[in-house]
Amino acid sequence: MAKTEEEKAISKIEKKTIRDMTSVGTYRAEFLPTIRAYAQLRWQYETLNSQFITEGKPVVEEYTNKNGSTNMRKTPEYLVIETMRKDILNYENTLGLTPIGLKKIKQKGSITPKSNNFMESLKDLNDL
Repeated sequence: MAKTEEEKAISKIEKKTIRDMTSVGTYRAEFLPTIRAYAQLRWQYETLNSQFITEGKPVVEEYTNKNGSTNMRKTPEYLVIETMRKDILNYENTLGLTPIGLKKIKQKGSITPKSNNFMESLKDLNDL
């Protein structure tokens, strides 16, 4: 069965993530479920953010609360994007793909020696 465009895009993000993790020495096959969840979230974020920008949606809107006061607030769409950004950063920290995340992993001594076996990592990904 052929992959959908969404599945191809998510797979591309997974492979890039594995390549990046291998480069910094944090990749392990056991992380594939986390990598997959990260890739799916990343794809959703990129899709939603692109639509948000293309459609020219506002970041803030006027809101009248139940007391009758009118204030400015972030739009629900923007709040979702903002939350996704935070979630993506948390995943990247967990996977050692940010300076802070990599530093934490190195301090715990759980970092593996840098592996150049990228093809083996891709095989693990295809086995899912």
